[in-house]
Amino acid sequence: MEKIAAALQRTLRDNAHSEELFGSLDQAPTRTSAVRVPERIEYTTTRIVDIAPEVLERHRVSVVSDDKNADVFRMLRTQLLMQMRENDWRTLAVTSPNKGAGKSTVALNLAISFAMEVDYTALLVDADLRDPDLRHLLELDSGPGLADYLVGAAPMEKLLIHPKIGNLVLLPGGAPVANSSELMRSPMMAEMIRELRGRYPDRLIVFDVPPLLSGADTLALSDYMDATMLLVEERKTTREDVERSCQLLHNSNLVGVVLNKSRELPEPDPIRWPEPGPLKRFLEGGR
Repeated sequence: MEKIAAALQRTLRDNAHSEELFGSLDQAPTRTSAVRVPERIEYTTTRIVDIAPEVLERHRVSVVSDDKNADVFRMLRTQLLMQMRENDWRTLAVTSPNKGAGKSTVALNLAISFAMEVDYTALLVDADLRDPDLRHLLELDSGPGLADYLVGAAPMEKLLIHPKIGNLVLLPGGAPVANSSELMRSPMMAEMIRELRGRYPDRLIVFDVPPLLSGADTLALSDYMDATMLLVEERKTTREDVERSCQLLHNSNLVGVVLNKSRELPEPDPIRWPEPGPLKRFLEGGR
């Protein structure tokens, strides 16, 4: 977990471009350093599942604790919320150029962090239908999910899960499917996102979407996303892959790039945020 903390701290350090995108960390309220407990919602139709604390610890879900790693995600949440409130954004996609960067873990921690806010509820959608990972991260039993809804095999109310963490609701992906790109472009998907976004004004929706360079799924969803966050892996994600990913997202609201799995101590120079053109500032230094 220290690697994730170090990586996210690099993203949130005081460099000029990150302040332009997210606002200065000096503007973040000091209360973000403490666990905030929102008013509980009584879930009557959503299935409730207990997640053991050791499961959360095993899969690096730190936001439910009050240690330094959790605080990093709370700071990231604060900066994201500043942008989302300003622009009335409620849907956020979390992606990476390639598989293995840790996007699902970050998406889960971020969604939980949103769900711990007193002013919001959160929905985490596992939209990586080729390789759904949410059930594995929370060690949930196998069962139907988003893929089943999109083919008309299961109603939405039978798929949602409340893990008894803040005001968080989960929509698992279901079993892996081969024709995921077609499902992402389907009218059912478009209608589902409109419905999820419009039903509750205080709901923030985090989509764990497939890696950008592995297929067309994420681009098929991009028109429905208010904003996108790109996760890159230190020493694994090449600068060519970052540049290609940013080019693919040029019509999206790319709110930031998070460097994950850092092997350095928490005091390195901050990473550079992508800019239009050749991304020189971000790509300096090679891989």
